[in-house]
Amino acid sequence: MLSVWLGACAPAAAPPALPAAPLEDLQAAAQAARGLAFSAPVDARFLPPEDLARALRRELDLALPPDLARGDVALKEAVGLLPPGVDLRAAVLGFQERAVVGYYTPLERRLYVVERPRASLPHETALVAVHELVHALQDDNTPLLGVLMGLTEHDDLAFALGALVEGDATWASFRWEEATQGLPPLPAEQLAEDFGVEWAEAAHGATPRWLREVFLLQYPLGYELVTRLVEAGGVAALDAALADPPLTSEELLHPERYLEPRRRRPRLELALESRPPPGAGCRRLAANGFGEIGLAIWARERGLDAATSRRLAEGWAADRAVAWRCPEGRRFAWLLEFDDADAAERFARAAQPLLADLAAGSVRSAPARLDAAGRRVLLSAGLPDADRTERLAVATRAFASLEEFLAAHPEVLERSRALREQARRAP
Repeated sequence: MLSVWLGACAPAAAPPALPAAPLEDLQAAAQAARGLAFSAPVDARFLPPEDLARALRRELDLALPPDLARGDVALKEAVGLLPPGVDLRAAVLGFQERAVVGYYTPLERRLYVVERPRASLPHETALVAVHELVHALQDDNTPLLGVLMGLTEHDDLAFALGALVEGDATWASFRWEEATQGLPPLPAEQLAEDFGVEWAEAAHGATPRWLREVFLLQYPLGYELVTRLVEAGGVAALDAALADPPLTSEELLHPERYLEPRRRRPRLELALESRPPPGAGCRRLAANGFGEIGLAIWARERGLDAATSRRLAEGWAADRAVAWRCPEGRRFAWLLEFDDADAAERFARAAQPLLADLAAGSVRSAPARLDAAGRRVLLSAGLPDADRTERLAVATRAFASLEEFLAAHPEVLERSRALREQARRAP
């Protein structure tokens, strides 16, 4: 949630607008590159670099209130996706301050170019502006950016949607560069190398692995998917994908599982929270699902190498985690479902020796536990035997499309609308 999508909200005083001529040219370029149309001109402004940190902090405060952020961090610490004591808010802000050159914020429906006012934009800045204007086109023509704003406890879905919209914008900006500069689009393999995990570790080593990987990997994975869509069916196939997007990180990590209709399967949701809290006085902190990409990151955080982590995660089919604050300490449960019993057994066998640090901060004298049954594995701490047995067997819901998911979760778009209204009223 913290790391999959963050735009940026307007600073307290609106900075100067981009000159009309270059903005009109850039909007026309984005429309031509992408084949979509704006319903109205985009509000685009210069943002002095010294104002960027303040703008990002305001966005984070608005989109992610402190209680929500603390619960999310507590859950990720409990299951082992984040090391204990990480200041994820500071990490997010620091990461974005280093990375952001320009951005479109759906909260304000506005484009920002992070530099001082000038009459014309250098090519590198114009390339970023076209990329971000494609996000504005997506906001105009699809509900996807609104969905991303409204998602709070579905990180895997947010990753999948974020990868598609970033891949779309990256593809369109390269298409514009080819038309204006004669430069061929970057091959998907080259972009994957440029954004590879090894590069991410070298460039952002102090940033928590969860943050740097789920943020950066959206670009190469999304770009590869979009490139293959266009190669197979032209821009119409890309438009169709925006209407029926991938729903899991699995479909980005293994794009053939999205591109081949016979291999697509519904998004599964495990009803882990259908059971009451595990003890008297326990208060729910947060719940989430992390997907195949999250499971691979978990294995890396436990010290396994990249290849082994990917192999263990490849059998992922669904997951849901929840953490509670109880009088005796923190309790958590993370239920994982795999493609088959063999994949579940492989994961359980590899994970069992890696659980020692998961009980940190949990119920006193309650070590982390691993329970398995068929295709399912439950990691937990502080849960009674009967509770673990019942959570291991909770029901599953399946969603064949984003439309079905949103019908079952109306709170997503309700939150998105509320955030936009709150942003509109903010001073």
